[in-house]
Amino acid sequence: MKNSVARQMLTEYYEISNPTEDDDFRFVEALEYLIGSTKDPKYMCELAWFYCSKKRFDLEIKYLEMAAEYDYLPAFEELGYMYYYGQHGVTDYEKAFRYFSMGAEKDSMPDNLWCRYKLADMYHNGYYVEKDEAKYRELIEKAYEDADPPMRLNVPFPEIAMRLAQIRVEDGDKETAVSLLKRAKYFMAERLSVEAFWGHINVIGRIIRLLYDLIPFDEDDFDFYDMFYKAGMPGRYSFEYEEERYSIEIAKEDHAVGFDGKWFRDFEEFCQKAEINGQKLTAIYDELYDWEIGA
Repeated sequence: MKNSVARQMLTEYYEISNPTEDDDFRFVEALEYLIGSTKDPKYMCELAWFYCSKKRFDLEIKYLEMAAEYDYLPAFEELGYMYYYGQHGVTDYEKAFRYFSMGAEKDSMPDNLWCRYKLADMYHNGYYVEKDEAKYRELIEKAYEDADPPMRLNVPFPEIAMRLAQIRVEDGDKETAVSLLKRAKYFMAERLSVEAFWGHINVIGRIIRLLYDLIPFDEDDFDFYDMFYKAGMPGRYSFEYEEERYSIEIAKEDHAVGFDGKWFRDFEEFCQKAEINGQKLTAIYDELYDWEIGA
């Protein structure tokens, strides 16, 4: 097999909507060949993510750690998050700190920001290291300076801005905190319009709740994501889209969300899955208008 043939096999695999076991076999074969012939860590991570999708977490870790040996930033980031959050059932703050530290030291802006702000969190929470609020503030301040203005949607600007807003609140600067949260909300909404990833949905929910801890909620001027503030309050809400009216119902007892004949266990799941005519609401969030409460 030649490198060009293996790469073509990868391209063909990604064009298949429902790959078979034989397709998976050829895909793995091509990646293993490229890993052996090029020693390129991007192929190691690609194979790791494939095994993650198949829930073969032992092999995912194997190839991520292999890529990390080649000083590859995406591998540091992925391993750091994996051990920090205990994904796949294994929490190891020592390893998380090590991988986040290695990623944070990489001179690769803005990609290293994901490791940098999580390293800050470890000092804030006292995970593996002693709590150090001064270090946390220093890291977040510098990360925000380097993240602003954000040039790509995959820059962790809203995550960093939210943390800086909390710091400003502690310092008594409410006005700056509100501005930071509003910018974080807008940026995260744009990111979610491309991909409704559950982790990012969770973050925008936190941003909204923090924002309305600082300013009054205006029932005459709110939008789709402001519903996070109302998600714990039973009731009926409605909006208009393409000249049709749609209703959202929040149940009284368990706060499940009803929409278009379906029920979602919470507002996070609603954001991730709810659709109109095959389009996720997160993708068309800025086209939903004329919101009403109790309608």
